[in-house]
Amino acid sequence: MRRLLSILLFFFFSFFCFSQDFFEFLEPSAKQSVVHVGGYDWGACVDRITINTGNLVSPQEIAAKDFKVNQILYPKNTNIGMEKGFLPVTDAFASNSQGNKITAPSNFITLLMDVHPLLDNSSPFVSISFSSRFKNYYGYKISNKKLGINIQNLKGFTNEIASKFTTSEFEYTFPAPEEEKVKLNYASYIPQTDSSQKIPLILWFHGMGESGTNIYQVLFGTKTTALADKKIQGCFPDGCAILAPQCPTGWLETTDKGPGNARVWAPVDKNAPANKVKKPITKLLQKLSLDKDKPREDKVQFAAVSYYTEPVKNLLYKYLENHPEIDQNRIYVGGCSAGGYMTMNMMIENPELFAAAFPICEYYLDSKINPSKIEILAKKPFWFTYALNDDAVNPENNSIPTIVRLNQAGAENLHYSEFRNVVDLSGKYLLNPDADKDDDEYGLPYEYPGHWSWIYVLNNGCIDGNFTLFEWLSQQELKKD
Repeated sequence: MRRLLSILLFFFFSFFCFSQDFFEFLEPSAKQSVVHVGGYDWGACVDRITINTGNLVSPQEIAAKDFKVNQILYPKNTNIGMEKGFLPVTDAFASNSQGNKITAPSNFITLLMDVHPLLDNSSPFVSISFSSRFKNYYGYKISNKKLGINIQNLKGFTNEIASKFTTSEFEYTFPAPEEEKVKLNYASYIPQTDSSQKIPLILWFHGMGESGTNIYQVLFGTKTTALADKKIQGCFPDGCAILAPQCPTGWLETTDKGPGNARVWAPVDKNAPANKVKKPITKLLQKLSLDKDKPREDKVQFAAVSYYTEPVKNLLYKYLENHPEIDQNRIYVGGCSAGGYMTMNMMIENPELFAAAFPICEYYLDSKINPSKIEILAKKPFWFTYALNDDAVNPENNSIPTIVRLNQAGAENLHYSEFRNVVDLSGKYLLNPDADKDDDEYGLPYEYPGHWSWIYVLNNGCIDGNFTLFEWLSQQELKKD
């Protein structure tokens, strides 16, 4: 009866607090937990929780089946939580304060969570309708009746790579007569190096799903943390700085205004989702090469300029002013989806700032780029990435025709990575784990939505010839006049 009542009401009281510094190195105090968040291809995932029981516990007494982990949703300005669901515990062991397994009695216990792209309740971020009414992060209640454990006090979240980023905010005021103010949160990373050489910088634009005011959504939503990891940083002799601003609304919001003085958003791809099999880019090149000599009308296109162009540009200027160790001849720009739109937007509006660009599943309709802009872009190094089965942004309306036109304009440093679909690269996740050897799906990797081609980029899996995208990027510099 009591259980039924809790389900019907879906409420219970718990104490909920956070450390002020999210994702820094944290140790749980007595009766506290620290949640370890991993950055995965599908986003943030709670993969470990370390608790401090306040008492020594023998390793022999610890069993995963005895633990229950509730995920709790908390409305703002209250500590009355709603049960969201459970996180499956796959292992439990005595540990030190950092979550490393030990064989001696300890007051620290670490729980390992199941990790898979299809699991519910794995993300620590609240991302639901009316999410502004709730706290940005879920809480967790860890209980074990056999050991008398009931811990609801969450000290905070931790992630080794995210802790390397600095988070801050930048405010920009548009010139008169508007004088509108825009505030951008941003995350930044500066590699540690003993070299006296200046370092390059990547300006990274997130997708639409990471818009808002929680900067850690930017770092984890599409595994942006990978930009600061060894696999990508190792492509640059002395590492590479990262600057990742967060858009409060969406990069596609433009400077044009419509009815009611509301700003117009850049036109979306009306032909997506694309349900048919796309033609390879080589076939399209052959087809369109027949029309290469036909003149195209050069006119100002609708909704081409992002409202956030000037705020981002001034954030970049300010960041460079504060970080003289950055080489201003090696500033690169990249992003995915709406961030790919913003990448193209910045290259179109301010090509002189960037040594190279790498747009991913980019949302900038080719029909909105006039010929004079193509001539300018053709002089810049580009590396495009997309999947042919992208059901959100049809590459035949965006990346592919733009690549064709850049080639026709004489682009000399143009690369692209074209994928049939987007699959798991780790070897850990399968399309059908229960498939028999005689099944066609046996051994096939898990398949992500076709729009997620950023997975290949952020795993440094885009290769052309003998070099990867980031190895190529590290060699690009602004041309001297």
